[in-house]
Amino acid sequence: MKEQTPGFRVSFLKSAVLSNPVLVQMVGLCPAVAATTNVRSAVLISAALCLDLIVTCVLASALMKRIPRAVRVALYLGIGLALICPLLYFIETYTLMNLGLSTKVYLPLLAVNAVTALHCEKVAVKNPVRTAFSDAAAVGLGASLVFLIIGTLREVLGSGAFAGIDLDLPISLKGLSLPFGCFILLGFLAAALQAFSPYLRQAQTREPDAAQPQPAQADVQDDLWSDILEAEAVSNERLAALDEFTERLIGGEEDAQ
Repeated sequence: MKEQTPGFRVSFLKSAVLSNPVLVQMVGLCPAVAATTNVRSAVLISAALCLDLIVTCVLASALMKRIPRAVRVALYLGIGLALICPLLYFIETYTLMNLGLSTKVYLPLLAVNAVTALHCEKVAVKNPVRTAFSDAAAVGLGASLVFLIIGTLREVLGSGAFAGIDLDLPISLKGLSLPFGCFILLGFLAAALQAFSPYLRQAQTREPDAAQPQPAQADVQDDLWSDILEAEAVSNERLAALDEFTERLIGGEEDAQ
């Protein structure tokens, strides 16, 4: 029987939205906070992340299934550096784009990001190339969407500009250009995603993917939803632990006073 693989819509809904690498899995926060201060840097970070994810996951699925895990992780790093460092050199040498210091620092660090290693080990080396590509593309698009939203809001509201063009806005929230402002925006986006997650799951249940309507896909979809629920449970536990830590910290300060 021909092996069934989930369609791109299922992969996108699972990996990019309900298990978003930035808002749910909480990886990729460093480039989101430090390097996405404007639209141009957000586009550059997003393009580099998608390139690294897709190429590394496809190569892992096609060539690395029989390689020991410790060696594979080192290969992920080598592939990322081989892709991103020449990209950074080309941009700085042959284009007029003025990269900020944070972008120059965090762009090479994308080669060692946890998103690529996680999805290479969890998905790519356990599935055919088509599934690895769909998952990598979905994860890259999900993270890129967050980067672009954050970069746009921080530049427009924090600097009163868009892609370097002055908008002459009457209000300027300078704090959004700082790291704490980015964390506030990420918190609002994560809360919005958490609020809409049940409706997205219901929509997916009512309208199954046309590319996989047969009962043979039931087991694949069950596994996907199990991963989604597991990721949401981990996210809720992290939020509960953060709330408890905050309450203890505030309580300790009140007692000290």
